[in-house]
Amino acid sequence: MASMLKVGQFGHTSTRGMEEYVKTVEQRTHHISEGSMKLWKSITFFVAFPMIGLAMANCYLKHQEEHSKPPPEFVHYPYLKIMNKPFPWGDGKHT
Repeated sequence: MASMLKVGQFGHTSTRGMEEYVKTVEQRTHHISEGSMKLWKSITFFVAFPMIGLAMANCYLKHQEEHSKPPPEFVHYPYLKIMNKPFPWGDGKHT
């Protein structure tokens, strides 16, 4: 794509070289300073990622702590499993 076809305001066509097109695009874009980019990259790698890792470790350890305990013993209270009439497919105690 050595040259690009550009349609002008009144339908005129003209060709510009790719180099000229790239120069105009570069003139319109805002350049980020090298120091700012380096700062945010450092913050991402040295602050954000370790914090995510610490949060993951905290969640994992809390999860292990909760599931290391045995569940409480089941207590059959009289208001549990009340069946006033049988289920249409059977008594409901064997399913």
